[in-house]
Amino acid sequence: MTLVIVVIIMLAAFGSVYMLKPSARQQRLARLRYDAIKIGLQVKLETFKVDSKKMGVRDDIVAARYEILNADIKSQALRWCIVRQAGWEQEGLPEGWSWHGVGQKPDLAKLNALLATMTSDVVVIEVYDNRANVMTMENKASSAAVIKQWVEEAQRL
Repeated sequence: MTLVIVVIIMLAAFGSVYMLKPSARQQRLARLRYDAIKIGLQVKLETFKVDSKKMGVRDDIVAARYEILNADIKSQALRWCIVRQAGWEQEGLPEGWSWHGVGQKPDLAKLNALLATMTSDVVVIEVYDNRANVMTMENKASSAAVIKQWVEEAQRL
């Protein structure tokens, strides 16, 4: 009887510790985010609040933001922003994308070429004078180097 109690206590202790172990998905996301930080991206989980009255985009977007900041540039003016949702302003964008804010439109041919290289998990691209970022749902095929390349290309547009 004592042996049974000892086994039950050990199983309870082992189970409690095992439940604390990160899942495979959590481990993959931690590696992706750590790799992104090592190559110079800022990473944070964020909710992108949409302006549904002004732009017609309805749903707020919860995703990971990968950002490059240029501290030498003081201006923080929004140049352009697009979201992967239906909205009122879609001129020049591929199906499924909408403008969410525009100070100055980028070269649409180059933007469409960039969007063609992006995976379906990219949901927001924002470019300001001093920073650029891509918000992604971080699917299994995501890689920090590719995300950094997308952010840098968006910044150049």
